Amino acid sequence: MRQSIQAVTPESESADIIGWVHEIRDLGGLTFLLIRDRTGIIQVTIPKKKVPPEVAGTARSISRESVVRVRGGVKAIQKAPGGREIVPEELEIISTAESPLPLDVAEKVPAEMDTRIDSRFLDARRPRVRAIFCIRSAVTCAATEFLHSRGCINITTPKIVAAATEGGTDLFPIAYFEKEAFMNQSPQLYKQMMMAAGFEKVFEIGPIFRAEEHNTIRHLNEATSLDVEISFADQNDVMDLLEDLIVHVYGYVAETCSEHLAEPGIDLAIPEKPFPRILYTEAIEIANRSLEEKLTFGDDLSPAAERAVGNEIGQHYFIIDWPTDIR
Repeated sequence: MRQSIQAVTPESESADIIGWVHEIRDLGGLTFLLIRDRTGIIQVTIPKKKVPPEVAGTARSISRESVVRVRGGVKAIQKAPGGREIVPEELEIISTAESPLPLDVAEKVPAEMDTRIDSRFLDARRPRVRAIFCIRSAVTCAATEFLHSRGCINITTPKIVAAATEGGTDLFPIAYFEKEAFMNQSPQLYKQMMMAAGFEKVFEIGPIFRAEEHNTIRHLNEATSLDVEISFADQNDVMDLLEDLIVHVYGYVAETCSEHLAEPGIDLAIPEKPFPRILYTEAIEIANRSLEEKLTFGDDLSPAAERAVGNEIGQHYFIIDWPTDIR
């Protein structure tokens, strides 16, 4: 029965795995394969004089990123990935990859963005890209788990709407049969409706669409939003909840995603509570210390102002007591 690569340990007697051929090293009488599945990488060592002839023959015809099945004995090898290797008794090619590949999944040779997009399914096999998806999944799981533990109900709101549900953003128009409709830019209206309906605590993790300038690091036309709405609460209740949520998510990701965090070299530090809560007027003062164009009361914070405040505080923080006109 097929096992995940992660389940094969140095103490295992045998293994039966299926995965992609990550790397091939042919040293003449000895061939090494690195086989990858979503749980990890394992070394397959093929001493050609000690394995069945059909195994040695199959090994000669394998190309990188082909899908193979390997059955064989397991040996503890300290220098191998995970401290173990498989010496195959059977080697089967399930799917042969074309050669040469349009990009290097092992990431030894960088690829241009156009190439990555054209071969996105291959690009997504790269460990750094896969790490993003896995960390994102952990964030979603942790947030959902936490908010459920606080009594929140997970809702799904409409994404095709007749009019704007939140000001300050441009809408994507679409043809809705014979009418004009728009892609929703926020679940805010529907969250408020749920409060009026007596649900008291709701949240949604879902897509939002905003027709804003997109070639900046601050904007995305399509993004995933985590929205929470609670009744009978003041701003301190909301900030307390958000602090606990953020700390929980950091902790969950740090605990469950250590290998994925290592791919981009992230050393994740869990923030400490409480987060600083600074007045809007204090934020203006901090920003004006480094801004050439000074802000006055009633101005929104520009990106440069936000960076100035963030650099001064140096951690997660809240800005409170904003002027009503710009909330």
